[in-house]
Amino acid sequence: MTRLGFSHYVPLDPIADQLEGFTLIQPPQNPGTFSEEQLHEVLGSVDGFVCMADTPFTVREFEAAKKLRFLGNLGSGFNNIDVTEASRRGIPVLNTPVAVVNPTAELTMTLLLGVCRGLVRYDRTLRIDGICPRELLSYKDMTLSGKVLGIVGYGRIGKRVAELAQAFGMYIIVCDSHHCGSLSLDEVLMQADVVSLHLPYRAQNHHLIDARALSLMKSSAYLLNVARGPIVDEQALVQALQDGVIRAAALDVHEFEPAVSERIRSLANVVITPHISTNLAEARYAMLTELIEGMHSIVDAQTLPANTVNKKELTQ
Repeated sequence: MTRLGFSHYVPLDPIADQLEGFTLIQPPQNPGTFSEEQLHEVLGSVDGFVCMADTPFTVREFEAAKKLRFLGNLGSGFNNIDVTEASRRGIPVLNTPVAVVNPTAELTMTLLLGVCRGLVRYDRTLRIDGICPRELLSYKDMTLSGKVLGIVGYGRIGKRVAELAQAFGMYIIVCDSHHCGSLSLDEVLMQADVVSLHLPYRAQNHHLIDARALSLMKSSAYLLNVARGPIVDEQALVQALQDGVIRAAALDVHEFEPAVSERIRSLANVVITPHISTNLAEARYAMLTELIEGMHSIVDAQTLPANTVNKKELTQ
């Protein structure tokens, strides 16, 4: 039997039939995760392991995982894993690029509507005041039809967001070096009414949206981030929101996760969610299914599945 470990406790009954052939090792339901010492002990005994974005998998973890044959990350991003070290050791790293698409795109549209139509702001004030406002003309919000959505990072999620936004009548412009119709980042920032970030986190993307980038945006524009927190310089964003450099922002990810700074929380022109784009049971099980199917390809067919992020490095 192939021993498969999990960094987090997940009730696996809904996908039990897919896990045939695996001996499962999970942390107890309470607290739901391993201590560092327990994690390294488990890693020393497993053939495969499933982790999440809040589980760093560095050289230390690979050194502890003497028997590890494959590693799965429950998400599309994998910046928590030292993929270079995995490749050096000949270990495939799998992710879930397909199962995350619709949940993440749907949350993007939820944030887009929530911030552009003032949904969260109205909810807050109505709960406090208990009276429907008599304001005749509001210049704080924006309709979507006819507006320009600039998508930075045009992979599966970015493309799905574009499809959904077009249904609301938005025009789409794109910044992505792999897309033939790509504009430069500066062009997208200057032209877009809403800028939505959907690119993976890499060292070169750290603080891609900084004070200079924000200064290029329209003063009436909105920024959405459902990618990774450190892509945006939080200090610069707070200052831009306070000074009216841009109108508002909606963030599902935060630079200093798991903490969300008081400065961000105190701003009235920010809508925030706690990195929950795929935090639904049906989405999580779809992601687990995508990982397990890939692991069966490795174990049963000795082939690397399409969701192997270091496939090129392992087959050179």
